[in-house]
Formats: sequence, structure tokens, C-alpha cells
Amino acid sequence: MMHYALVSDLLTREEFEQRVEEKAESLGGIVDEITAAMLVVEDLGRSHVKIGDIPKATAAVVSFFGKILSIEGPREFTREGESTPGLVASLVLGDPTGTTKTTLWDEQAAAVSELAVDSVVEVIAKPRFGRKEVSFVALRESSVEIVETKKPPTSEILAKPFVVRILHMSAVREIERRNGDLAYLQEILVGDESGTTLLTTWAPETFSDVEEGATVSITGVSRKEDDGIVEYQALNTAVITPHPTPIPVLKIDAGDVEEGQCPVVAGTVVSVSEVRTFINRRNTESKVRNIKIQGEDGDVLAVSLWKDEAEKLLLPGDFVEIINAVAKPSRFSGLELSVGHGSVIRILSDEEEPVQISGRVVLRPIGLTLENADEVFVLTGDNLPEPGMSVTISGMRQGVRLRVQEGWLNPADASEILSILQQSQSF
Repeated sequence: MMHYALVSDLLTREEFEQRVEEKAESLGGIVDEITAAMLVVEDLGRSHVKIGDIPKATAAVVSFFGKILSIEGPREFTREGESTPGLVASLVLGDPTGTTKTTLWDEQAAAVSELAVDSVVEVIAKPRFGRKEVSFVALRESSVEIVETKKPPTSEILAKPFVVRILHMSAVREIERRNGDLAYLQEILVGDESGTTLLTTWAPETFSDVEEGATVSITGVSRKEDDGIVEYQALNTAVITPHPTPIPVLKIDAGDVEEGQCPVVAGTVVSVSEVRTFINRRNTESKVRNIKIQGEDGDVLAVSLWKDEAEKLLLPGDFVEIINAVAKPSRFSGLELSVGHGSVIRILSDEEEPVQISGRVVLRPIGLTLENADEVFVLTGDNLPEPGMSVTISGMRQGVRLRVQEGWLNPADASEILSILQQSQSF
């Protein structure tokens, strides 16, 4: 009885079977064993979920109904060190809220030949948090009707070169695969006259000579569309060449944002909240900061910055660009831009200039500031003085930011050192 997998942490199999039998008897025998088992599972708080909620599921095992949108396989493959070939197959399932993919192995893969596209199955599987994939546990055909579903993901290799401008290149991330091997991922935001998108590569060395702002032509790129979101991947065989003509990138004002994926959104920061730390669904620490930006027509747009983007120093008056973010209805009113995976916020400020400025260090909600009778600067960098000190700082100024480039000097300490030197020279 496959439904036992949903409550195996709560009951023994014998206890579960007894409850199923009692449930069927209590209903006068009008339901079959499978329906009785489903009712017992629901009584224990383990009801079915919608496919669209699977990436957010925190349970170890979930159950759901899905319409079969595609079947791949089964096909044979060879396992290292084994003479008997294995079998692998996959299903894409959907309902009105989303789609998911599951992979089946060996005996389970062989059984997909008995399934048909457009039929509905009940599935028990292990979710993979944040991903539209599940690890198969069990399934059975169902009489439940699902008329409409989300469109399944599509993927294709582009026939023509991918000509784009490089807008932002993330740092290369090291990722450990399931087998323990290390892989290296780089995410690159690109754009053209139609908008912006995310381009990923598992061969970041291919982009080692590419600079932000360059227009390039890339062959060997695959396109994936999932639930209206389009992303690209540069394959390991990708070849990059400079494009002779720079191309413009679609940019819109903060006041013109519409729901969905946005290109480059420009606006002026008008308010900045403090960074808030919280525990996410994966039971790990994450961060968020809320800001508001204003468009040229005066309209104000709410923006949520997540993870690393929340750590960026933003000040009222900063002119910013937000690249490839998604606009969603806000909990309060209007739309809200969400800046996290596959998007970035960057400040368009004056060029840096070398300066040497004296003042008193003050700790404020925005961070450490250097203040004197004429100006206030926000200090950035690693070697920062303590609050309350009067110092002279050599660094690079960019608007109201002061990046500490050299060690700061405390004027009081300097006078003492000068006095000691003068005394030593008198002997």
C-alpha cells in the first residue's frame, strides 16, 4: 500500500493497515481500500499538495495528482563495474499550478511503458527544495480529472549565434555534485533590445577574457523556457567572439514597471530599511532588505533585496539600475520588484577620486560615518576606525561614500609621535 510511505514516521505498517480497515468499515464499505488509505493519510495531516507548491515543501515526502505531459524512455545505460544494463525513464507531470519532473530507474522505469500521455497519476515522491523536480517513490493511475495544466519546460539548442551585451558577471561558485566531484558555475546577466535574461555556464573559463559592457556573439547556447521564464546556458562547447557593433539594451523607468520579468529598471533610491535576518524554509539563515525607488514621473516602486543583494550599501539619492528582476503584486498595494537569484542591483554613481579627509567617526544605522563641519561620508572597506575617534582618512571618494584605501591616522596619536621624534633628535 503506497500511501503508507506518507505516514511511515507516525505509524507502523500494521497500525496503518488497521486504521485503513477501520476507516473502510466506518464508511459502510462504500469506499475502496485506496480511498480509505487516502482518508487515513488526510486524518494524520498529510494531505495532497499542488504541484506548484512542491518547490516550497518542507515535508520529507509529498503526494500529488499530476497529468502526464511527456514520457521519455525507458532507455538502457551501463553502470560502471556492472555487466547488466540499467534502465532510466522520466515523466513530466502537471496541474493548473505548475509542472514537475521525476526520474525512474530500473523496474520502475520499465513500468512507464504502461503509462500514457494525458493520463492522470497519483504520485508519492521526495521533493527537492527550491527545484521543480522530485525523487520518485511510488505512483498509480487515478480517475481524478485534470483538464488544464501549466506548460511543461521546453529546451532547445539555438541554431543562430546568441548576440548579447554582457551586463553583469557573478563570481564563480564552487558546487559539490552528488558523487563528490566539484563543478564551477557562473551566472551572467545579458541583454539586447528586447530585454534581459540569465545566462549560466559550467565552463566559466570560457568567459575569462570577457568584460562587462562588451557585446559578444556566442555559439553553442541552449534556451530553456519554464512557466514564462526564459533562461540560457552556454554549453561546454560554446565559442565566444567579439561582436563588431555594440547593441542597446531595453531599459524602463521605475514608474513603467509591469508584472512579470523586467529588463533594466532605473530609478532613484528614496528610502532604505535595515537588513533583516531570518531562517528560511531550508532551515538556513538568509537576509532581506526593503528599499523604495522613484521614477522620473514621481511614482514609487517597492523593491526587496535578498541574500547578497541585501548586504549592498544603498543610500537615499543613489541612482540605481535593477537588472532582470521579477515584478510581483505586493502584499500591500501595487507591484514589488524581487532582486535575488538571476537579478542584481547596481549603483550608477560618480567616478571615484582620491581624497584625504579629516573628521569624527560616528556609528549610525547606515553604518560608520566620517563627519566634519562641512560633510558626512559613509565609510566602506576592511580597516575601519572605531566610533568616537577623530581621524584623517586617505581613500577613494564616490559621492557620499568614502572607501578606506590606506590606514587611517588619529591626529592625537600623530602629535604624540611627532613630539617623541623631536625629543629624540635633541639628544
